[in-house]
Amino acid sequence: MKGLHLRSLSGELLKVEPQHTQKPVNAIKNIDEKLGPWKQQMLEEYGEDFSFLKNYHQLPLEALKGFSFDELCKLEYSTVLMMRQSVGELFKTHARYEVVRKIQSSMWRWGYGNGVWNEVVDAYEHIRHFSFTRDPDFEIRLDYTTYWNEFGYSKYSRTFIDGIFAFLVYYKKEHVMTIGFSVMDKKRLLIQQIQSAKRSGNRYLYRLPKNRLEFVIGLFREQFPGYRLYVIDGGMLMEKTLADYRRALARAYERCVRYRANGEDRIWLIESERECEELEARIAHLEADKPRIVAFYANGGRFRFGSTQTVNRLLHRRVCVTRTKKECTTQSSLETPQ
Repeated sequence: MKGLHLRSLSGELLKVEPQHTQKPVNAIKNIDEKLGPWKQQMLEEYGEDFSFLKNYHQLPLEALKGFSFDELCKLEYSTVLMMRQSVGELFKTHARYEVVRKIQSSMWRWGYGNGVWNEVVDAYEHIRHFSFTRDPDFEIRLDYTTYWNEFGYSKYSRTFIDGIFAFLVYYKKEHVMTIGFSVMDKKRLLIQQIQSAKRSGNRYLYRLPKNRLEFVIGLFREQFPGYRLYVIDGGMLMEKTLADYRRALARAYERCVRYRANGEDRIWLIESERECEELEARIAHLEADKPRIVAFYANGGRFRFGSTQTVNRLLHRRVCVTRTKKECTTQSSLETPQ
């Protein structure tokens, strides 16, 4: 099964006092002891002007080996400057560090907010303790987009996800469903994708409640307590997905023309023609299935939808139990961060 097992996200992030939540590095204690001989080396290199809080971004990972997982994440969160390559690689290649980085990226890419440290702690804890169902035939894995992408093909399973993160649902070891979502600052979460991995033969559906959107909302409502939940508008999701497929199809057509003119890239021509056929089929299927998908994201069962929030030009609807609550009536719009 592809994706991260949630148990692999070991290590605990610790909250800080309110005065340190913007710069949690200020809450780290015994810094000189953790630096060990590197403190003297830095003094020799930079002189008495060396200040850990000002210069720690220049230190290699080896110099920071006395700091815990929690403390390294606090260091990375607290600086706007690029840290040394060895530290940067840690946050790109080691799962638990990368998930923390992706939470921060999610807050930025879906609303250009940085949140505060304690919000990052909450999101990390909720993600790594998420559960799908007690049915032993179901398992979940975590996946996320590559680099800084706000949506796209995921790192581990190469599944296209409509958000930063995705829970990959497996039934009897087979990937059957993708739940895409993004975390925003101010304890907001966007539910952006509830999609079967196959178009047909989805017998697993009989093991789940009939209204899958209601079921998934309930999972997030229970396991992300205190968060404001938003569900993507089905119509806008279809418009975006179709536009993405059409752009990809146009690029595939261009490659076919180029390979035919070249006459020597027969293997690549066959691959591009196969890609064109697949994209054409996907577009036709989505266009035919659009009414059903729009209706699916509009029916929250016992949950109702209140105010709207437009993020990255995509409309999301606030989840609430009753329309009379004031917090479900405020509308807002956020532009795409550059």
